[in-house]
Amino acid sequence: MSKLLIKLNQQKTHVFPLKSSETRIGRGENCHLILQNVSVSREHARIVIGSQNVTIEDLDSQNGFLVNGKKTGQTVLRSGDEVQLGNFTLIYLTEVPANKFYRGRCVAYMPRYEPGLMTDEILEESTFVMTLAQLEKLQKLHQLVDSARLIREPDVGKFWHPEEKGLTFGRGGQVWVAGWLTWGVVANIIWDGQQHSVHAIASWRAAVTVNKQPVEHRALKHGDRISIGGSRFRYDAGRSPAKEIRDTLAR
Repeated sequence: MSKLLIKLNQQKTHVFPLKSSETRIGRGENCHLILQNVSVSREHARIVIGSQNVTIEDLDSQNGFLVNGKKTGQTVLRSGDEVQLGNFTLIYLTEVPANKFYRGRCVAYMPRYEPGLMTDEILEESTFVMTLAQLEKLQKLHQLVDSARLIREPDVGKFWHPEEKGLTFGRGGQVWVAGWLTWGVVANIIWDGQQHSVHAIASWRAAVTVNKQPVEHRALKHGDRISIGGSRFRYDAGRSPAKEIRDTLAR
């Protein structure tokens, strides 16, 4: 059975199985998938499962939606496609072995979506209007949170996703770092709603540099080289989850 992964801000990812041939999406109580947020119209879109394709189409909503960053009124969905619908990101997955895991997490263990579980504001009578630029920016930020990685060098096979919760560094942190004085937590990476940044917490014990320049705090860009104590890392803004899923399915 195909499904949607539903994401909203810093909340957990939830799963919504597509059980019927038509799934209406909106904030109205008559919808099959109810997204309780003023950025979503009462009847916003619908997903139709046909004999050949699965399509998503706009229901004359206020804000429309993006699929993989492009505005569209109707399109065929492929596994891994990301739909930015208001403040929500919906990720379409088909029932194939590669999709049992999403970014290292078992989909079967993700909580099932229920109306009211994911909401960040009080509902209003009218839909909050979002411009195309706002919708595009929101999807790019969500993709950055999803795909950004901190890669240990030279062991490029070892990496961590900072996401919105961030990472801590040191012998008492989430990421171990080398050095004589790196006990406890000596640095962290945080998400401020727009970007990831690295912060030195105990620079007198473990120096923090970005591109060989000492820093107390610094916003991170793709390709930045970070040194904490005696360990080195590279910040990778990464690819969108849709691209990663496609590459996995193509192997």
